[in-house]
Amino acid sequence: MNTRQRRTLLGLTAVATGMGMFTTAADAAVPPPEAPQAPVSGYTYVERSSRLSSDPARSVSAPCPSGKVVLAGGVRIVGGGGRVLLRGSYPGHSASGHRWLATAERIGGRTPARWYLRAYAVCADKPAGLTYRTVPSAFNSNSGKSITGTCPAGTRLVGAGARLRGASHRVGINSVTMTQLTQRSASARAAEAVATNLPWSVAVHLACAGPLAGQTFRESGWKGAVGRAQSRTVVVDCPRGTRAFGAGMRLAGASTTLNRLVPVELRPTQSPAGARVTVSELAPGRAATWYVKAQVICAR
Repeated sequence: MNTRQRRTLLGLTAVATGMGMFTTAADAAVPPPEAPQAPVSGYTYVERSSRLSSDPARSVSAPCPSGKVVLAGGVRIVGGGGRVLLRGSYPGHSASGHRWLATAERIGGRTPARWYLRAYAVCADKPAGLTYRTVPSAFNSNSGKSITGTCPAGTRLVGAGARLRGASHRVGINSVTMTQLTQRSASARAAEAVATNLPWSVAVHLACAGPLAGQTFRESGWKGAVGRAQSRTVVVDCPRGTRAFGAGMRLAGASTTLNRLVPVELRPTQSPAGARVTVSELAPGRAATWYVKAQVICAR
């Protein structure tokens, strides 16, 4: 190849590169942009409560209207004197319908205090790419466990929950946390409130879809608790013109302290759109400091 031919080839390469005709290895690794979706249609917010009693265990479900699917939800424990463990807050879906389920149990099955349980469901028409995933931890007698699940490629997290299996009245869920960076993952943490050699596991539940129109992830600032028998409530709002879907929380503190915490309220809110998180120390409280953030997924 003579000098003139080399110059011509270099000039053509420069033009082609500027026009985007050549792709480097780094460029090839960048995923294509996600296709936008229409706003979620048929958005419905459903609430249901169990009866008020001193029963050792309670369960309640918030059912979606016929033809709607469950995308997110939450739970609230009212009463119980700081002796109630959250055992489940997760989506249910079958041929008979969709719902959000909540379960809770008294520590050791004993407390004179009356209490009740409330479940919340975010339902809508089925969005494109809707997928449910359940990822369980190992089933053993370890005193504390955490597990993370990830949505399929091309989808984002819409709602998250958790569920315990085994060691009834002894183990409780401490937190359900959504990952901000990729908006595709969530984790669940649980620990023994009463020492036991019984095996148990915790599973994280994910509802994935989308991406939804205008989907964003929001997180509050940290709110701290100091002293014994403390409870803290944190809220986070969605951007104007969007609605709340998944709710989550993030905890910080010593592991021995986190093991004694229970989310007594973890739910999306309808008006104002956002999420509300209340975390309490199990009685008797600890002279320790811990922190909590509220998380929410919002979309149009």
